[in-house]
Amino acid sequence: MTSEGRSLTVNGVKLTCPPGAVDDPVAIKLKLEEPYKYCGLMVFRDLENDVIFGAPIINCQPTGQLFKKHVTLTIPVDRKEEGNFTNALLVLHGTPTIDGRIAWEDITRHSKFLSQEITVEIARFSLVAVLKSTWVHTKEIVARLNVMSFKYALSVLFKSDPQNSPFDLLAFVFMSQDIYQEPLYREGDNSALMQLERDGFEELGSYVGHESNFIYNKESLTVSIQLGECYKPANDKQERLAFTVDSSVWWSTGHVVKLPLQASGTDAKVLCGRIVVRGQYGHVREDRFCQMGECHF
Repeated sequence: MTSEGRSLTVNGVKLTCPPGAVDDPVAIKLKLEEPYKYCGLMVFRDLENDVIFGAPIINCQPTGQLFKKHVTLTIPVDRKEEGNFTNALLVLHGTPTIDGRIAWEDITRHSKFLSQEITVEIARFSLVAVLKSTWVHTKEIVARLNVMSFKYALSVLFKSDPQNSPFDLLAFVFMSQDIYQEPLYREGDNSALMQLERDGFEELGSYVGHESNFIYNKESLTVSIQLGECYKPANDKQERLAFTVDSSVWWSTGHVVKLPLQASGTDAKVLCGRIVVRGQYGHVREDRFCQMGECHF
């Protein structure tokens, strides 16, 4: 595929890449995998009586390839009813992890359903699966598929004297460790790290001081931030935040938290600090960061 776009068809499944989706040529491949390879996952999640596959699993390669414009998959689907399974369809985007598991994201909202086919828009290559369900509500299916723990990476970035703001800005980016280690992630336009760096943020030196237990999708987190003597949160903002893990974000763009800062009155300003993340299921992580590289906070 080049910057002029391209289309590829394999056994009725068609991939259409518009002009401008990539800058440099990329060798692409579609591999259609038989659903039986994933039946063990359905049994393990106790879903074998609730969902069946409506099409082959589409393995889009190279895995992790990001596009500047969405590409479109057109997938033939047999819409006839089978037993208790209705015409209600669920489209999932799956990202393989380092240890062989798969993190699933519901992308049904990005899909259009015709009589005998589905068109799906995606911005990143991975697995695409079409499921038929006995349920009207599909959120629990995805939740049960994603009952998996994973490790994550945390990047700390800083922007001094931003335009149209009297305060400096501190940013934290949470993303799955698997995505962070993908070379294509840092190069992609959808990467939260790339977006922050284009906006003038600089990544700070940081290291993990302590970490215990993995993290889960939908887990509630409490984040405590302690800063050195040179800075404090602006506008009396709290150094304590709370939010919920959305694995679809942590496995794609990355989750961003921003905190406005103001100087504490010292002339030589050096930003150092510590961030402690605590989850409701026992996850604890402590990172230290510093503008000067090595952190002595």
